[in-house]
Amino acid sequence: MTTTIYIVTHKDFVAPNLEGYVPLLAGAALNCADISLKDNDGKNISNKNLQYCELTAQYWVWKNIATSDNIGFVHYRRFFYTNKYKKQIVPVEQFEHDLEHYDAILPTPWILSRTVRNQFAQFHNIEDLMITRRILAEKFPDFLEAFDEVLAGHRLYSYNMFVMTRQNFNGYMTWLFDVLGELERYVDVDKYDSYNRRLFGFLSERLLSVWVQAKKWKVKCYPVYKSDENWTKIVLKNSIKRILFK
Repeated sequence: MTTTIYIVTHKDFVAPNLEGYVPLLAGAALNCADISLKDNDGKNISNKNLQYCELTAQYWVWKNIATSDNIGFVHYRRFFYTNKYKKQIVPVEQFEHDLEHYDAILPTPWILSRTVRNQFAQFHNIEDLMITRRILAEKFPDFLEAFDEVLAGHRLYSYNMFVMTRQNFNGYMTWLFDVLGELERYVDVDKYDSYNRRLFGFLSERLLSVWVQAKKWKVKCYPVYKSDENWTKIVLKNSIKRILFK
């Protein structure tokens, strides 16, 4: 069994020396960072990185790489850790063991004071979320109940980070890019500022939660932290988040 965890980055960085972890440059069509593996080879949407964020890297792996049994994604500063003290990044052997019992590995979910719907509305255009709902109603009605439940709830799997079997990864990617591709027909992100132009990346975080709920997947969660933050900064940052998300 082979497992590859792609470390998605948009710039040069010092990668951890861990078996199975491979740096991958996202948005390489718009970027000249010195990362050997890039998302603008083969079939790709690399030039959409400003709107799709790390999803351009996920799309590239989906369309061009077929060698690993398990596929995962972390970020150049953000990794899954074995516990909250951030002493050890989860090794691929542990993921392989987990996937014998679980459908996916995800970050420990955010527990929001507001509902997922209201939290999205606080920072983004709520109409985009409602258009997404209409797309699901038309194309994937079996997901509509899970969509409404996720939006009315307070749990969110963030960061677009996960580890899955190849089969589960292919299924999720097929559905996700079908939904987002349809959404592109209705939403003009060029009218947004640089932050909200990343709409498809933000929406995919919500849609991952919808997919997991609709499929009734059994999920294993690990804490996620930035590799360059010390424990004091993490505690402070989490306190600030709790204030912002109330």
